[in-house]
Amino acid sequence: MTRTPATRWFIEAGAEAGPLCSAWNRGAAADVPIGHLWDVVRVTTRLGFDVLGRVRSIGAELGPVLETPARGAVEFVVTPGTARTWPDLMGTRATSRGVLRCPPPHVTVASGLRSTGARRWIVPPLYAPATTDADALCEAVAAALLDRASAALALAGRGVRR
Repeated sequence: MTRTPATRWFIEAGAEAGPLCSAWNRGAAADVPIGHLWDVVRVTTRLGFDVLGRVRSIGAELGPVLETPARGAVEFVVTPGTARTWPDLMGTRATSRGVLRCPPPHVTVASGLRSTGARRWIVPPLYAPATTDADALCEAVAAALLDRASAALALAGRGVRR
């Protein structure tokens, strides 16, 4: 396998070159340690696509983003240390431990391909920046949650009035 910038980046993050290349050659996901070059923020799938749209709309830095159906999550790669300061926001979890099961960079939503566990990149790890702006991500999550709560209250209010 040719060492692409994504391959080198995942190896720098702590992935073992042999298993990474072997898995990717088979179209499978490979384990890459979390916590060295990045942390991960997991957002529920329903909330995640809304949040992704909000981050894109404000033009904030957007790093690799992974769709993970088995977890019911969208996973954002963020700067290391984010997990320590991430607030307790409903539908989210930040971690600086474990591994991120990363499919090959060409396994994307746009390609229609899926890897182990149906994982695929929404934003592939091909371009800079290498991580999503954690502050913008947090603000997007908070705004999405506020909009959902406001909509639920408006619906509940309409149900009370008769």
